[in-house]
Formats: sequence, structure tokens, C-alpha cells
Amino acid sequence: KQVSEKLEGVVETRPGSKVARPEDLVRLYDIILQNYADLKDINSLDRDGNIYKMIEVNTLLFRTKRCFYIAECHLSHSNWLNAIVLYDQCSSHIEDTRDSCHGIHDDGITAELNDLSKQVYSQRCSAHASAFLSTQLNDEELKTMGISNKDKVLEDCLDDFSIISNVNDIPTLSALPPPLRPIPCKPTFFDICLNHIEFPDLEHRVEKGGSGFSSITKWIWGR
Repeated sequence: KQVSEKLEGVVETRPGSKVARPEDLVRLYDIILQNYADLKDINSLDRDGNIYKMIEVNTLLFRTKRCFYIAECHLSHSNWLNAIVLYDQCSSHIEDTRDSCHGIHDDGITAELNDLSKQVYSQRCSAHASAFLSTQLNDEELKTMGISNKDKVLEDCLDDFSIISNVNDIPTLSALPPPLRPIPCKPTFFDICLNHIEFPDLEHRVEKGGSGFSSITKWIWGR
């Protein structure tokens, strides 16, 4: 019971300790239900006795709590519709548990069922409100997704999403003729100046007449 209360947040845990998630509670109630299933398989247990009846009642109670925390898991992940369905199923489990408690005078189980019923009602209202707000926000977003880029070229609005209701709202694919734009090129100024550039005289570096052997070699090879 103390472990369950710590997981549910009833008992304060030490600072810095891990906070329990709904998934942890679902796993805890799975283990508890498995233990009760093992108790029901004991052959020496009286099937008509109060102990067996208490096992059945507690099984229904913990199954109801497990259903509640599964709904909490869906609620924490914004699965509003699944959470609402599970809360309704949890309410049905609560009524079944109350029906099975006839003949058993246990104020603790009755108090737990009453508290759980209030939590289910509160969380179900919260899930309904969240689902309604989510639907309204989605509708508003769809309304704002009009054809705001109708006059733009398609290549300029590739990252924008818009809903096209008819063929006339299709954006322009390309502009013909395309707009003029400057491109880098060689300036004409340097082409004109090239005709007026005077290069230095390099005659003094030109090789003059060589020796006889080199002259014969050049004559043979046509140089």
C-alpha cells in the first residue's frame, strides 16, 4: 500500500527521487492482478468463503484502477478520444465493483471507489475540454491556410503550405519572360585599354647567332 501511495503521489517522496508516471502505475497494477489470479488458483481456498469473495472484489477494484491509469497515459500523450473512451470504461468498472461489494462491509473499498469516481469525472471533463479546444484550433489553422501566395511564383514559396480548393488557386509556376538580373562579367573598359597598352622591348633578351655546331643542328631540324 505504501508503494502504491508513493507512486500515486499521496506520500511525499525524497527530494530528487524519480517521479512516478502513469505507465509505472499500470505496470504495478498488472503485477497485483497477476498475484490475485495466482491466489484464485489455490486449490485449498474455499470458493464460497469471504476470502475468495474479497479476492474477486479486489481484482475488480485494481482492474478499475489499471483502466484509469491507462486512460491517464493516453491523456498525457494528447490522445483525447482514447482517454475519453477509457474513462467511460472505468466508470462501468466502478459500477461493477460496487455491485460485487454487496454483502461485504468494507468502508475502505467504498471510499476508494468514491474517490476514483470523482477523479474519473474530473479527468473525463478535462479530456473533453482538451479535445474540443484541439478541434477548434485545428479549424482555425485550416481557415488561416488560405491562398496567400497566389500571386507569387512557385519557386519563391516552396516552404509555404496552402490549401488549394479549385484550379484557379494554383500558384504561378514560372514567370515568362524571366526578370533581368545582373551577372558577373569582364568589364568592357579593360578590352578597350588593351589596344593602347605598350609592352616593354625584349629584344636584348632574344638569343642571337650561336656556334657552328648549333647552327648545323638547327639547319638539319629546320630550326
